[in-house]
Amino acid sequence: MRLRWAGGRAIAAVAGATTVAVIAMTACSGGSDDTLSPIAGGSTGATTTAAIPTGSSAVTGTSVDPTNAGAGYVQIDVQVTSSGISETISLDRSTVSRDAFDPVSLDATCTPLDQGDTSKGVDVTVVDLRRLGQGDKFVSAVLHVDPAESGGEHRATLQLSGADQVTTSYTGKVELAAGGWGGTFQMNDAGGNPATGTFACADEAPPPTTAPTDTDAGEPVPDTPAPTAPSGT
Repeated sequence: MRLRWAGGRAIAAVAGATTVAVIAMTACSGGSDDTLSPIAGGSTGATTTAAIPTGSSAVTGTSVDPTNAGAGYVQIDVQVTSSGISETISLDRSTVSRDAFDPVSLDATCTPLDQGDTSKGVDVTVVDLRRLGQGDKFVSAVLHVDPAESGGEHRATLQLSGADQVTTSYTGKVELAAGGWGGTFQMNDAGGNPATGTFACADEAPPPTTAPTDTDAGEPVPDTPAPTAPSGT
């Protein structure tokens, strides 16, 4: 099965794999004293560099030479009710030169996107230290999903960190879409504080949408639709 962005093209697996490393979290309650440090992931292979380009982590219309750009898009949405946090961290790898990826500072990985063996679990990572200058935001998130035990329900761990360099770990369950291209999760930290959310991997970023002008006072403007998976295989 292949996921599709709503109204978009099918997701294609992208060759090559990158090392899953570091994660971080925004001052969530129950956080540990861990600071940024590498953690193991499921994909193999590595790309390294020192340079990090400026700009947003998911900007369309990039000036990066397509022949030297990465490929694929990874997105993780997280809500931590106890801290009032609702955030999305994502990276469009086509906006970054391949030699600019670094597992410690700027990277995105996803086991099926990188043609990994999903029968051994799914690892999804986004790390972007460029977000350090954007206030109290997550700078990285790492999700590890164990192989399914039954009924499509998987045990999983999530680690988040932010500008304060404090890492908080969550454990719980993930419902995976077929092939591991996306899913929803429900987890708790050591103090019982819940974190919920979704993740999605795709061959390209979802198309940009323009919110309609709010002409009626008090009338809410619709949010950008989330990526969805079609039925079937």
